[in-house]
Amino acid sequence: MKPIFFIGFMGVGKTTIGKRLGGVLDLPVIDMDQYIERIEKKAIKDIFLQHGESYFRDLETKVLFELQSEEAIITTGGGVVEKKANRDFLKQNDSVFHLTCTFDALWERLEGDENRPLVQNNSMDKLLGLFERRFPLYEEGSSVTIHTDHKSVDDVVQAIVPYIKS
Repeated sequence: MKPIFFIGFMGVGKTTIGKRLGGVLDLPVIDMDQYIERIEKKAIKDIFLQHGESYFRDLETKVLFELQSEEAIITTGGGVVEKKANRDFLKQNDSVFHLTCTFDALWERLEGDENRPLVQNNSMDKLLGLFERRFPLYEEGSSVTIHTDHKSVDDVVQAIVPYIKS
């Protein structure tokens, strides 16, 4: 079985839904941001501060390719689609789920989040612009789009299960 990837904007629920799906399918879940933090021995926000976003994006690409043979659910960071090589890689996989919801719902979850560098350093309007710019990139890199608006975690998981190829 190939890995199952979740992509989407920060705060959409990739990690939460990934963990629940992992329980249903009895698969491990690898959160790419946590994986990077273990490798670098520092928090994502510190990587951004000390090395910049470009360095972090290069780490994401390296990790994405490292994890391609894992039988696991892999939850990516929101910016993994920024690099064309990552989108091309993701397009080659059958089980890449773009989780999305309205920006208003996202903003409610993100506002004031001190652990997300892009939230700390941007206004609501700038984040909306980023959300709108990234949306087609998520679509380009995914095989299925799942809308999470007004759905429970279990409802989203049940919407995903029929797409999983064993």
